[in-house]
Amino acid sequence: MIGILVQSSALPIPRRSPMTAARRRPGGPKFVMAGKLIAYCASPPQLVAELERKSMSKLEPQHHRQGWEIALILVTALWGWSFVAIHDALNDLSDSAFNAYRFLIAALAMWIVARVKGSRFSRQDVFGGVAAGVALYLAFFFQTKGLAYTTASNASFITGLAVVFTPLFAYWLLKVRPEKRQLFGAATATIGLALLTLKNLAIHWGDMLVVLCAASFALHIVVLSKVSKTARVLNIAFVQVAVVGGLSLLQSLALNEFSLPFRSETMTAILIIALLGTAVGFYVQTRAQVASSPNRIALIIVLEPLFGGVFAYFLAGDRLSPLNLLGAGLIILGMLITEFHLKASRAGAD
Repeated sequence: MIGILVQSSALPIPRRSPMTAARRRPGGPKFVMAGKLIAYCASPPQLVAELERKSMSKLEPQHHRQGWEIALILVTALWGWSFVAIHDALNDLSDSAFNAYRFLIAALAMWIVARVKGSRFSRQDVFGGVAAGVALYLAFFFQTKGLAYTTASNASFITGLAVVFTPLFAYWLLKVRPEKRQLFGAATATIGLALLTLKNLAIHWGDMLVVLCAASFALHIVVLSKVSKTARVLNIAFVQVAVVGGLSLLQSLALNEFSLPFRSETMTAILIIALLGTAVGFYVQTRAQVASSPNRIALIIVLEPLFGGVFAYFLAGDRLSPLNLLGAGLIILGMLITEFHLKASRAGAD
């Protein structure tokens, strides 16, 4: 969730009647897709991922699918570790400076790949990437601000709420009605959030900032599904990363927060998160989502807050009370209820 990821995912579009679809396109009704979805967080795949997986299933042998799934698990573990690494790096750098370094380095790496591939940027790539990039900047702005005032374990579990918020934003902005299981998942995760964050009936500032982060990630997903229908995946991903890096740099300069990292550990964390968690992470998730089923990818994505909690326990010394652990478990259960389709096809269950 914490990396910028290119997802072969989409939000459902309100259906037209079969007759209307048939008149629009020869050969009868077609699926209407909301385009490629570039996110970080890591919203689990939906319609487009399923369609692409089916179209690629004959081209991807089983050992290839398993290889990409294992690679995605490793990337997810890296995202979980990054909560601890960022929490520690904020002792050396401001949040805006950290985001500037991270995203500008990732953007440079992605630009080099785009140049090698000979990519050309269209108006849709640029304007769509800027719109989605602003929403993404807000997500990382709130996340890194919140990490300075809360624990890495709380931040990792709360950020997972983006999966739950996404159907609600889709209903608000795209008029896509959420399913009953999504509403039930949202209610379950909300109860979990209260149990995780409320201490002595007080709301903690850092936790609320991370809640705004999760909401911003969900907004980014919905905005991107609207603007990325005709955009090239790599190009719009690069534009988003560059926008986040540029806005973070402007923020750090305007507030006189920009500085050089003094500790080698901080620079190492920046390079690992920028190159592996961001630039490489989006490619791995894209390939994994095309090669595998949405159910399996959704289960892998849910591992991120679990990895975050484990790394926070062993590396940062975070300790959750039994009530906090129950809340974290309810958040993960809410994520599963929201995104896991019980009626999987035989192909999807492979």
